[in-house]
Amino acid sequence: MEFPERMDPMRPLLGRVKKPFRYIGCDYKLVRQTYGQKKIALCLAFPDAYEVGMSYLGFQILYSIAEQSPEIEVDRSYCPWPDMEAELRNAGKFLCGLDSGRPLKDFDVVGFTLQYELTSTNILTMLDLGGIPLRSSDRGKDMPLITAGGPGALAPEPLAPFIDVFCLGDGEILLPELLEVAESFKNAREKVLEELSKREGFYVPSMEKDKSLSNRCYRKRTVLDLDSAHVPESMIVPASGIVHDRAAVEIFRGCTRGCRFCQAGMTYRPLRERSPGTIAAAAEKIIKNTGWEELGLISLASCDYSGLEEVIDRLGPFLERNRVNLSLPSLRMDGFSVGLAKRLRSMGRGGLTFAPEAGTQRLRNVINKGVTDEDIERTFEEVFRQGWDRIKLYFMMGLPTEQERDLEGILETARLAKKIAKKEGKKAKVSLSVAGFVPKPHTPFQWEPQDKREDLYRKGSALKKEARGSGIHLNYHEPNQSFLEAALALGDRRVSGAIESAWKKGARFDGWSECFDITLWEKAFEECGLNPESWVNRFRPFDQRLPWDHIDVGISREFLLGEWNLARKEAPTADCRRGACSHCGWQGKGCQLSGRHEG
Repeated sequence: MEFPERMDPMRPLLGRVKKPFRYIGCDYKLVRQTYGQKKIALCLAFPDAYEVGMSYLGFQILYSIAEQSPEIEVDRSYCPWPDMEAELRNAGKFLCGLDSGRPLKDFDVVGFTLQYELTSTNILTMLDLGGIPLRSSDRGKDMPLITAGGPGALAPEPLAPFIDVFCLGDGEILLPELLEVAESFKNAREKVLEELSKREGFYVPSMEKDKSLSNRCYRKRTVLDLDSAHVPESMIVPASGIVHDRAAVEIFRGCTRGCRFCQAGMTYRPLRERSPGTIAAAAEKIIKNTGWEELGLISLASCDYSGLEEVIDRLGPFLERNRVNLSLPSLRMDGFSVGLAKRLRSMGRGGLTFAPEAGTQRLRNVINKGVTDEDIERTFEEVFRQGWDRIKLYFMMGLPTEQERDLEGILETARLAKKIAKKEGKKAKVSLSVAGFVPKPHTPFQWEPQDKREDLYRKGSALKKEARGSGIHLNYHEPNQSFLEAALALGDRRVSGAIESAWKKGARFDGWSECFDITLWEKAFEECGLNPESWVNRFRPFDQRLPWDHIDVGISREFLLGEWNLARKEAPTADCRRGACSHCGWQGKGCQLSGRHEG
């Protein structure tokens, strides 16, 4: 493999770090750009390791949009692992764009993807290594515009001092508009910020008079017709293995299931589907242009796509002819049909993953999971009857109203799977992954407390002990990480000080168990005079203003409160696709389901 012709400050350092493929910039792209010849230089920054960022479809979509603009020069950057960070600092070198070799400080716009709270310190690492002051207030007129979008932008306050502009909503709308403004007022940071602050979908924290809570409401921007939205015809193909090493096409956006713990299910509304023809055409082009041997049909719950079996039938001959496996990453037990099982099996599907989330029907009603005991049993029967012998099940512990019986139900579900597999003549491998519940903004459970860490440790240890010797592999998520995730997700602007302090103490890659050190964060919170237990482990009163209340995601507060009350009554809410409109706030505002039924 040849290195592209470019200035490569990292090349002399590659022999001294693990996984040098993260930094070589030799990924295959259908179009190889020339650098330094366009009006605006954009660097898309993903604050996690290369193999994680390269797996994120949203990042690939944004790159594809920018790449097609004749005025935009686009590059990308991922957070260097601590060994490469040390090498860059020792050598006095800047973090640069992966393809151009240009230092981050020399771009016009640096756009971060906020996918996960525990990447917060990585953002500071990338800014600092890139030669950019950490805080917006310290940046001069010659510094790039620092933007951030993605799910984390919808609860922006903990990162507000570090970000110039938050982009709220769908990038297909926001990115072109952002770049248009940046080009119109190039080399005039304050004018760019002032102009963006007037536009819907952009939140400029420095423009707020009240630095603790905003007095204005900022509404997210939404693509209402996915068929008219940009669909990549190619993707960047990694030089080495990544987490999800496959081509991918988004089949629909949004979700009507209404799981009360799920932030994406609330904030990605309304439901919007792509047509089967658009999906099939895009999939064929991407496979032809990349050579990938696996195709993922991506959404929050792939089984819910109304034309799924039609898409699979359309793609089947093409995939078989090109020896491409099909992947449906998000499967639901109440949507797993016999027909779908047969189609997937014929296309080389490996193990299957499902997320019952809770171990009893009572608790699934509380969280509005919409999966019954009968659904679970029927799915196990169909899975093993069709020849699979490996399944993975995701659960949560510490959910609101949880009882001991609910925890016992987790292992009972796994034992049921093994029992049914044996009945079908299979020696099944059943794996369980159990994570602590994290209350998230813009959900019906945003007022709920998280279990104390010692309680999560006790529950996880008891489950692991009970699973020993049963042939069931169980792991549970580190409770300290779940605690920190909640502290950052539910925090206000004061938390920014703790983020910076923890970073200065050495906090990096907090979502990775091999790097995570809770003591750094405990010292940082204490140093800033903050007690995160005071907002993580307590119920938030309904009349208290929340740090994200100035961000309007389209879901009404009345709907969230109503869902909280139904949870306490253990009462489910019907899926809007099949029942009455739930009046979540999107009715009459672009929801494709509005008008289909009365309610």
